[in-house]
Amino acid sequence: MSTVENFTLPAGARRLTVGDDVLDLLPGRAAWWPSHRTLFVADVHIGKAASFRALGQPVPSGTTQDNLRRLTALVAQCQAQRLVVLGDFLHAATAQQAQVVEQVQVWRELHDGLDCVLVRGNHDSHAGDPPPSLRFEVVDEPSPMGPFLACHHPGARPGGLVLAGHLHPAVALRGPAHDRHRLPCFCLTQDQLILPAFGAFTGTTLEGLPKAARCYPIAADQVLGPILA
Repeated sequence: MSTVENFTLPAGARRLTVGDDVLDLLPGRAAWWPSHRTLFVADVHIGKAASFRALGQPVPSGTTQDNLRRLTALVAQCQAQRLVVLGDFLHAATAQQAQVVEQVQVWRELHDGLDCVLVRGNHDSHAGDPPPSLRFEVVDEPSPMGPFLACHHPGARPGGLVLAGHLHPAVALRGPAHDRHRLPCFCLTQDQLILPAFGAFTGTTLEGLPKAARCYPIAADQVLGPILA
């Protein structure tokens, strides 16, 4: 295996040291494990907008294509060999409709050599596992991966640094004119790293973040230095 010093830090990223390894926090709302060519994302929520439209609610279209386009960009940027989705890949059972699945199928065929893993989240239990044609390995949490435990739900667990999602974390930055700007963020404690929601139509929250967590906001194409939650 290559030494840590051989791994170039991606543009705009922040590097964490985890034991003898590293994990890079990317401005594309993903974490990159360079020694294992593995991308982690959480809360993609494919088909969420389509699910809302099925209920007669007017919401923007094109979010599935946006999600897949950004995944493609990350895979290409990092030359990833594996993608791990930390829960909530599909939003609901309505995401299994043909117009949504066909878009993901085209994306999957373009990344035929990419290993894809889904750690089941709470939405996945309702949406069902991805169709077999998408060739996702589906596992339950916690799924050990080197120094990490791939999960969906946050919370310390013995055996490694928990990588999780679920919360859609964000922080509010205050400007000199008493203005506030909410930014998605990574939340890090001694035992866990909570990733920002990857999906384009997911929302964020300032509530429920772990106490004393170091939060790394994402602004434009840069992951900013940590602030306390």
